[in-house]
Amino acid sequence: ADVPADIVPEGGAGTRNSWNGEYFVDFINGGETPSVAVYAQKANSSVDVVDFDGELGIPSNIHEEYEKLMHQSVRDGTHGRMTWGEAARRDGSPPIEIASVDVNDFLSSMKRLPLARIMSSQAIVQIPNMAAKLSSKYNDGFFLTHAPAALAAAYFVHPSKGFEAMDFLRRVQLNSTNDKDFMWNLPGEFRFINVQDSAVLQPVEPGLWFNAQMISFADLAKNDQAWKRDFKRVEDYWINELGAKPHMGKLMGFREQDNGEVEPFADEYVCTIYSNEQKQAFSAYREQMDP
Repeated sequence: ADVPADIVPEGGAGTRNSWNGEYFVDFINGGETPSVAVYAQKANSSVDVVDFDGELGIPSNIHEEYEKLMHQSVRDGTHGRMTWGEAARRDGSPPIEIASVDVNDFLSSMKRLPLARIMSSQAIVQIPNMAAKLSSKYNDGFFLTHAPAALAAAYFVHPSKGFEAMDFLRRVQLNSTNDKDFMWNLPGEFRFINVQDSAVLQPVEPGLWFNAQMISFADLAKNDQAWKRDFKRVEDYWINELGAKPHMGKLMGFREQDNGEVEPFADEYVCTIYSNEQKQAFSAYREQMDP
């Protein structure tokens, strides 16, 4: 990733020429030697093709393919049948169906089977296939258009603490293999991000950050408390030991309630992410733009 040596002594070996990249690590199957896959994209100045004129590899029928996707009929168990476009705007990713069966329901019915290892490994194995399929239709950088409902929480940590963050997630995931209530079932993810000074309400200051992410299917848990307690375990370590800050658009702020249950988005944590100065600056801007 070409991380400067003053941040991570082992850094500096990469080129950082990709427009962006996401790393996926299959901890649940790998033990001490997990499999790692990276999905890297090149665009604009990062493209290394001679005589690049700003457009490369645009499918000839891209408009027709987008129209077909947007009007594709999908169904979920709550809202019934609708177009892909409607489902994407509401949920982000429409549900996958196999033989007219919602995959979320399929996963729920198999929660007691050792399906977690298969799901984690296949999540990595299938990325090249999905990317190749969609690049021939759209070539817009996205490789996922349908997915079962997944849980996701992401945190910014200093790049020097990136290995420690992922190693702790590895240990928690491996410990879950003997847990009858919840077993992690998707790879860990991480990426390096150059944060710009472009928003008043941003959880971290500008600079190079390591973004660590934990994801899992909830359907393979005995109940919601099973996965929430493991998510809290990882979050507590990342925040308290590594000084992590959360991605505001995902799960975060896990706290144990008075009744002993763990829930996300706890007020006592969420309200501390932005400083009083940030809140005042945003409030002044909001009043100016929308009095």
